[in-house]
This record gives sequence, C-alpha cells and structure tokens, in this order.
Amino acid sequence: MFHLAWFGSTGPDHWNGPSQTLYDWRQPDIYQDIARLCERAKFDVVIFADGLAVPKVMGSRDLYVRNGQFIQFDPVPIMAMMAAVTDRIGFASTLSSTFYPPFMLARMLATMDHMTRGRIAWNLVTTASADAAQNFGYDEWLAHDERYDRADEYVALCRALWDSWETDAIVEDHDAGLFADPAKVHEIDFRGKYFRSMGPLNVTASPQRHPVICVAGTSPRGMRFAGRHGDMAIGQKISVAEMKKTVDTLRTEASNAGRDPMSVKVSFSIKPVMAQTDAMARELQDWRQEHAKIEQGLATLSYFMGIDLLAFDLDKPLPDDLTVNGMQSTLHRYRSMPKGTTLRDFAREEALHETFRICGSYEHVADVLEDAQKQSGCDMFHFRAGTTDYDYLADAAMRLVPVLQRRGLV
Repeated sequence: MFHLAWFGSTGPDHWNGPSQTLYDWRQPDIYQDIARLCERAKFDVVIFADGLAVPKVMGSRDLYVRNGQFIQFDPVPIMAMMAAVTDRIGFASTLSSTFYPPFMLARMLATMDHMTRGRIAWNLVTTASADAAQNFGYDEWLAHDERYDRADEYVALCRALWDSWETDAIVEDHDAGLFADPAKVHEIDFRGKYFRSMGPLNVTASPQRHPVICVAGTSPRGMRFAGRHGDMAIGQKISVAEMKKTVDTLRTEASNAGRDPMSVKVSFSIKPVMAQTDAMARELQDWRQEHAKIEQGLATLSYFMGIDLLAFDLDKPLPDDLTVNGMQSTLHRYRSMPKGTTLRDFAREEALHETFRICGSYEHVADVLEDAQKQSGCDMFHFRAGTTDYDYLADAAMRLVPVLQRRGLV
C-alpha cells in the first residue's frame, strides 16, 4: 500500500488555469473544504508551499504580480483553521530555516502541535531566493551547500528546544500549588557556529514531541540532509528510474547517518490527466497542452533556479554548462529529461505540473501508480496543484481514490 498527500499553496497561483473554481482564495472556505475533502479521501497530509518574496528575478516584479504568482498567505494560521474542521489528517507548512529565528519556529510548531492534537509537520526548506534574502535585510546570500550546513545546526537547536520540557514535567497539583516540576524543565545553552539560544522553550512538550520533518531537497547535499534529519522527503522526478535512484540514495544516506533506512518516507509529485476513458483523457491532455501558460511556467522556473530564463532561447535546450545557486533539483530535473528538450517544453511542463506524466482512465492511472510504487520503493505520492484547482482535487478524491481503494493500494 502507499499513501497520498495534497501539495498546494495558500494563494491565487494558477487562478487563471485550466481548472476554475467559484471559491474566493482570500477566504477560509476553500482551505477548510480542501481539508475536509482530503480527509474523506484518506489522504495523510496537506502540504503547503510557501515563498517569502514577490520575485524580481526576471527583471521586474510585474510579470509575477500580473499572473498572481508567489502571492501567498502565511500557511500556519490557515492550517490552524483547517485543523479545526478535521480530526485525523496532518498539515505541513513550508517554513524557512534561513529566515525564521529558530526559537520562534520551534515555539510556533509546538503550539500548533498542541492545537491540532499532534497533526503538525514542517516542510523544511533553506530558501534559494535572493529576493527573500533582501526582504530580511541581507544584501548577499549563502551558497547552496552552506545553506544546508546552517540548517543542520538549525534542526539541532529546534530539537533541543522541543526536548527542553520532559513529557511528564506538568504536575498541576492544586493542593501543592505546583504547576510543573522545575527539575524536568531544562535550559539548553545552545552555542553553535550560526545560532545561540539559552532555552527552555516556553511551550510544554507537545503531543508528537517533535513535529514530522519533511525535506524537499533532492540535490546530493539535500538528500544527505534528508537522510540525517528527515522523517519524510518529497521530490519531483520524471521517470520511475529517477524515482528509484532517489529512493535508494535517501535510504543509503539515512543508513550512513545511523538511522533505519526505512525511517525516511519518500513521496513523489504527480498530477495525472484523468478521465473516464483513455480517449477522453488524451483529449483533455491535448487541450491542456494547447492552453498551457508558458510564461507562467518560465517565471516559476526562473524563481526556483534563481536566474532569468528570458536570457535563453525558448526553442533551444538550456546550455550544458549552466549552473545555478537556486534549487539544484530543478536543474537536475531538466537534465534528466530527454535529450533535446527545449526551454519551452520545460516551461510547459512546469505550467501544467506534469513532472511525471500520466494520462489515461482512472484504472490506467492506478496501474501506473501501482507499478511506480513497486518499482521505485517509494511510500507516497502527492498531487501537486494550486489551491484554486479544487475541481481537480475533487476528481482525484471521488473518482481515482475509490479505484485505488478497491485494489487495496491505499
């Protein structure tokens, strides 16, 4: 069996895409209904992407503002509202180990874990955006691998803060007037290369003690980090072979870190084009390809990679010697595509979120997912779509999931 998740964003991304909705993305209804629908479909978690800037990587911010890209609410309060209308499903917010002070993040997630009765996860990112760095007062930003070196220390500090209260520290003895046992609440006096904190956390030990930590990076350094710290790893791969390679590497990295190799649960991005029949799905895919917003895909890739892709010819492959200080996994994804893939092809794929292409009937999609899971050894698939793609989520929940359940796959 495998697990399912929903990966979206708290904003209007793809508001003008193929799937339309009458919901107002600025109001809580859509987020709460997403949570209810995902829980009914037995998804394990809703994951929210996040960004900390309106990008300027393509020369100005105009394109991103015009298209409503990377205009995002803070995911944490939205997750609180979603948790209030559900009982079982988990919620993961993307939060940057680069810009959130560790004490603030540890306190916020411990609070959320209490308020959700132990259903909180942290999608840990190191943030590759120079625009975000400038929003927080930095003129220059760290190189890719050093961001992970810093994150290693960040996680160690957060874990120390979460452990600063022992699980049985609270006494609440009214007769003795004792709220908690001081001997079970500890200063941590953390002193590292990048961070310092005295502690203890002023939030008591939470239900999970540590929230589930999800790591999105699949660069070599990112996978080493995931092997050391991640409970879950998410990635975008174009083929089953690439999935298997990633799973094997993550298992090895976990083992190298002295952990059970199976303790890191691996999820891959999907957005199948689905319909009642294969022919209907192909017709839908042709329509989607024709109406893909190439400009939006190009803008997203530019932001992810940290370079202005308008400088390159859309109808030619990207240069073989191209390097980026942004998301290494995005460049690797392009390198793994068929030889001769143009920048236009890459931008179209990104605009449609069709990293691992699946097109066909619900039964066919189930065939592909079953085979991909068996061949790669992954644990989960997450549907990658915008919040305003609610109709797509409903289709997956009400038509695909029952097929998977009948087969005993979920």
